[in-house]
Amino acid sequence: MTVPTSNDFELWRDADTVMWVNTAHRQTLLESGLARFEDFRDTTAGEVVNRHGVREVVRLTLTGCDGPRTVYLKRFGPTHLKDALKDLVRLRRVRTPALVECTMLRALRDAGFGAPAVIACGERHVLGRDRASFVMVDALNTGRPLDEVLKGLADPARRRGLLAATASFVRRLHAAGFSHGDLFAKHLFVSREDDGDWSVSVIDLARGRRDATTSPARRARDLAALMVSIDPGVTSVRERRTFLLEYLGADRLGADHLRFVRQRILPRAGKLSHRAVYRAWQPLLEHA
Repeated sequence: MTVPTSNDFELWRDADTVMWVNTAHRQTLLESGLARFEDFRDTTAGEVVNRHGVREVVRLTLTGCDGPRTVYLKRFGPTHLKDALKDLVRLRRVRTPALVECTMLRALRDAGFGAPAVIACGERHVLGRDRASFVMVDALNTGRPLDEVLKGLADPARRRGLLAATASFVRRLHAAGFSHGDLFAKHLFVSREDDGDWSVSVIDLARGRRDATTSPARRARDLAALMVSIDPGVTSVRERRTFLLEYLGADRLGADHLRFVRQRILPRAGKLSHRAVYRAWQPLLEHA
């Protein structure tokens, strides 16, 4: 895992902690009382918007010389032992979810994809094992989660345009070697531009990965997560076909495409959700 040691970030060390701070936000963080690892881990400012296991997401407002700024502070507990062992047996430093997300977001933005900017990232390691980590990111300026927008969008042409834009975004993501790991609809933020086109951004990359090529298994995992996170009653068979054809870059669903859906995507979707997902996609497979 590459640490953010470019000219855009400063390295801050203190005892068993290390932090990488975006130079452009250094003064704002200091003025907000965020100078040490403990400041980020223990601050009670802001609103907890999500808490799951050892992960907590806090929305807060920083005030600096450039005015108020809404940010999200994600705090993580220790990496799960099985994940830590995968790194240790490879004789490499244990990767924290915070540093994974930091690195992925920076790589995505460098590659031209819509994603939040990283403000700071930090880790605490004791005897080779991480004990805690955090990453702070800017709030996206525009957009709402894909599942929310689909539920409130009635115009058929706009819906097809939105699904095509989303599929194109995911296809380009995979073509560039990125995989998300948790590509649920709530992690894709969409907004309609003045020219009528849709823009798509991605968030929450703590389980993301970048390889030379994205394997079929990781592609299927992302697509399955996206499928199960959209209520089957919200999209029609035609709309699901629109998405799949755009993602595959095809005019029609061939045998190889259907095999990929049946053998790769649907089994993974079954592990993530319930039979309703399979039933929603079955008509598309039967009448392709």
